[in-house]
Amino acid sequence: MHARLAEAMDFVEDKRRDLLASVEGVPAEDLTRHSAGDAWSVAEILDHLRMVESGVARIITKRVKQAKDAGIAEENSTESVIPSFEPYRLKLESVKITSPEAVRPKPNADPTETLEGLAVTRQALREAASSADGVALGEIKHTHAILGELDLYQWLIFLGQHEVRHRKQIERTLKSLPR
Repeated sequence: MHARLAEAMDFVEDKRRDLLASVEGVPAEDLTRHSAGDAWSVAEILDHLRMVESGVARIITKRVKQAKDAGIAEENSTESVIPSFEPYRLKLESVKITSPEAVRPKPNADPTETLEGLAVTRQALREAASSADGVALGEIKHTHAILGELDLYQWLIFLGQHEVRHRKQIERTLKSLPR
């Protein structure tokens, strides 16, 4: 795998390991409990992450195919892609975001199903990344509803940062559950 794509995928994989570690050993009944009012349960947060990852995998697959059909150049740079997301990371951390309807979890999501779904969508993302190997992903853009225009490397980094954001939400939710 090209160094830039490998760097982005390593970032995403690392953030997924952290996410899964945050729910490891948590009883299923705690994963389905709500901490307050209309707040999502941990299972619902995981379901949201599943939907977002599925969408990102589809975006990458579609946009890479279009770019290949148009004769996009091969990736020649080995410069790190992680710093390119820094302004967006700061925005993600500083604003309250309401999820678009398309990625809102179903109420009372089943924790086992959501974790299995995350494994499926991760495999789809890996396949999308594999199809993109060697392609100049920094040249392929797609608009994010909140962050604006991102290149496909930034979409991968977004996915990891999105899981960081929700891992923190999961940890807060679990700490606030009545005992």
